[in-house]
This record gives sequence, structure tokens and C-alpha cells, in this order.
Amino acid sequence: MNEIDIDARVTPERTVIDVSGTRDVAIVVRSERGERIYLPPTGFDESVASPYASPYRGSTGVDGEDSPYGGGGSDSTRGVVATADGFRISHPEAATEFDVFRGEAEKAD
Repeated sequence: MNEIDIDARVTPERTVIDVSGTRDVAIVVRSERGERIYLPPTGFDESVASPYASPYRGSTGVDGEDSPYGGGGSDSTRGVVATADGFRISHPEAATEFDVFRGEAEKAD
């Protein structure tokens, strides 16, 4: 299995978890109000882009001109946004616990 990095920041108002190195994980966050499962944004495949690639996509702006401010709605799920080498979760309250579930790695012959 490839190495992944997970960075969690918990404040009284929210929890932010950054996952990098893979997109084949699910995160379960538990907090005072219950449990929530976070999956990577839809349309991700396992290949991780170069750290120099931008996860941002422009959208059409005024008068058909390209705009650097994309909506991001189609490639993200509530509380999850793509980053250059993974994704970021923003949970609306302080986490008491979180678990990481990885997909199965392919076995070498």
C-alpha cells in the first residue's frame, strides 16, 4: 500500500481533515451530534495529480469569458473538496473521534 498523510485540526467550532497521497479512503467522523461518513468527491480515480496541478476549474463568467471562480458543486460532496493531491473534509463541529477506512490494495503476483 502507498503511504497516505492525514492532518486533522479540531477547534470547538469545526474539524478539518486533510487527506493526501490517495483518494481511496472514507472517513467516519463522530461528534456530539452523531456520526457522519465522508467519501472523496465524485469523479475521483485513484491516480493522484502532480502537487503542481491545480484542483480549481474555471467556469464561464460574464459575456462568456472564462472565470477563475468555479462552482465546484459537481465534483464535491457536502463538506468535502478536492485538493491537488487528495481532499479536505470540513465537519461543522468538534470531532470526538474519527476513523479512516482504506480501499484494498492490489496484490502483486
